[in-house]
Amino acid sequence: MVDIVIDTCTLKHADDPKSKYFEYSVIFIQKMFINTINCTVDEGFSMDETENTSYLGYEYIKHLQPGTLGYRLITHLASNGRMDFVSNKPINNIKNYIEQIIRNKKDRMFLRVTCNSTDKVLASHDFTDYQIKKRRTIRRDLEISIVTAEEINDEI
Repeated sequence: MVDIVIDTCTLKHADDPKSKYFEYSVIFIQKMFINTINCTVDEGFSMDETENTSYLGYEYIKHLQPGTLGYRLITHLASNGRMDFVSNKPINNIKNYIEQIIRNKKDRMFLRVTCNSTDKVLASHDFTDYQIKKRRTIRRDLEISIVTAEEINDEI
């Protein structure tokens, strides 16, 4: 695996011991610290809020508190050249498909970035917008795998 798109919730769960994903998110982040897999984000990414024009960067800055495991991972990846930057604009027919199947604009953007990533893998614990049936449909139609930290941990 070369790259992965990481939904903010997957990172946040590593700092929430009450989350059912807590343990898997911690393991996922620990593995990401030591492997060579890049995190793919949309162009314009910066952890400096004044310089950031990336939507995924905005989500990370807004929701990940400095000092948390998820925040430390993103800053580690950024400072070690382990970020891939892609457009968040897929071709029109795919953009239209995403807009029809995903209601939440934020979650559309993570999926749009994943469309333009190399391995087309999105780590997400969001089952509100990415229900199991939708995950299967997206995999079939767009060849994108939407996985939980638990599902991806053995592969990374």
